[in-house]
Amino acid sequence: MYTLEPLAYEDSDLWEEILTGCPNSLPFHSIAWCHALADAFKQLTPAYFWIKDNGKIVGGLPAFVFQPIRGIKMLHSMPWNLFGGVQLVAEASVDLDLLFQTVDTHLDELVSEQGLCETVFTLSPSQTAAYGQRLNELGYQKYEDLFTHLLKTQPDYDVVWAAYRGAVRTAVRKATKTGVTIYDTDRVGDLESFYEIYLATQKRLGGTPKPLPLLKSLFRSDIAKLAIAKHSGLIIAGLLCLHFNRTVTVWVNASVPEFWEYCPNDALYHHAIKGACESGYEWVDLGASPPDNEGLVFFKEAFGAKRSDFCSYIKIHSPIKRAVWEKSEPTLRQIYTWVQQTRS
Repeated sequence: MYTLEPLAYEDSDLWEEILTGCPNSLPFHSIAWCHALADAFKQLTPAYFWIKDNGKIVGGLPAFVFQPIRGIKMLHSMPWNLFGGVQLVAEASVDLDLLFQTVDTHLDELVSEQGLCETVFTLSPSQTAAYGQRLNELGYQKYEDLFTHLLKTQPDYDVVWAAYRGAVRTAVRKATKTGVTIYDTDRVGDLESFYEIYLATQKRLGGTPKPLPLLKSLFRSDIAKLAIAKHSGLIIAGLLCLHFNRTVTVWVNASVPEFWEYCPNDALYHHAIKGACESGYEWVDLGASPPDNEGLVFFKEAFGAKRSDFCSYIKIHSPIKRAVWEKSEPTLRQIYTWVQQTRS
């Protein structure tokens, strides 16, 4: 018999141990990510569950209850279209149909207790293929079709380097020749300088910036690494990656347009991919891209990354409350973006 049991704070280390044994687990399923989001956003409350089979842990379900405004609450695994869903340990032998029915029943009880208006699962490419149909059968509707870019690493980095398009190799060499230096940093001052560039980048692109406290919390953890590009003593670009289990995830990238001629972004991605190969990670996830941003897609594919489709699935429990949120969300996002920009 399968059961879902809430994760207790004192079991955080055990969660890391178990989730590392789940082949599909990612940085967004780690305790460091859980604590960082909970600390940075009062609107997010962790809802992490053990999945047990007759009392034995066979996996976990990471999620957050999101309450953006009074009276509106949702369960997301995970927020911001980041991968979530059921995570199972590699050696576990489970009845997936019965397991998903148990998960659905448990979450329906949570919906009733907390008055949630929707439940959303965003599944990784492999889990979309494996679990998407099961969610459909449980009443979830496909909400969004998205894609990321995945790069399979090699122990021999030269193999990966040779698979880059020629223009990328040329750009990486140019960065070195023109005096761009790349280094990993644990200095908060470097993070703060990078964040100023990131805010300017988001303003230029019309994006919604992530708050500095979130980046600082991750920066202090063992899953985040910040690489900095400098030219003539100035920080001109940075790349924040998240590391967990088998995957390095490119999460935040920003650069100063006036220095693009020196190719700092190519050099930073090269640095992250090379480091992933040398450290034994199996995958580098270059992140989801807006479908209409052909330049960004071309940039990622130039490193040999392959487009990998994934989906989010939604079950609506209160159409009226959800309609209220849909109408309110654009305005609240604008306010939030303005607040982040003015805090800099």
